[in-house]
Amino acid sequence: MKSFETVGDIVDNAIAIHKGAEQLYRELRGQSDNARAQILLDYMIKHEQQMETSVHNLRRGGSPGVLGTYIQYTLEEAPKAYLAALKESYRSPTADQVCDIGLRLDGYLVELFEGARKEIDAPKAIEFLKDLMDLEALERRKLSQTLNSLHDL
Repeated sequence: MKSFETVGDIVDNAIAIHKGAEQLYRELRGQSDNARAQILLDYMIKHEQQMETSVHNLRRGGSPGVLGTYIQYTLEEAPKAYLAALKESYRSPTADQVCDIGLRLDGYLVELFEGARKEIDAPKAIEFLKDLMDLEALERRKLSQTLNSLHDL
């Protein structure tokens, strides 16, 4: 069953995911005894802090009309449940698993914005979500490149 949410709610979910991901990486940092994984986790903590700030700044730049646009949309998996499942799956991650977590989280957010964008008819709201999706997709590519570089350490 679909529920009604605003574009602002979708963006708030993304901010919460970045904040939750940062906390997840902090917890995993304390559980991992793998030096390479710890380096990657330190990087991921900073990455999530930067992404939370970037998405928050985009939200602040959004007009009240766009942010208040209602859409009929349901998350396939709630953000808290998604993060909890990742935490459960990776209790003491290796460097490769840290990379996997990061890419999965970024993919989740791109899908979140793409799914929401498909449900909207308002052009300005579509463009706003596309900007957010592009930001996440760009960061996913940069993250992938950085993780590959760090992986070679």
